[in-house]
Amino acid sequence: MGKVLAGFFVAVLPGNIAQYRNRRDSFGLNTDSQRLARLFMQAPLIAWALKSTKD
Repeated sequence: MGKVLAGFFVAVLPGNIAQYRNRRDSFGLNTDSQRLARLFMQAPLIAWALKSTKD
């Protein structure tokens, strides 16, 4: 399940980048700093999801 979740986080990354670059609001993220913070959280979320699949 962790690998599936990590795949999801990777799949939505281009959309998150596009929202930041085009300054589009969504899901309560209505400032550039909030959208940028979400981008920086992607890598830890992917790492967490992958780590959760290890024994």
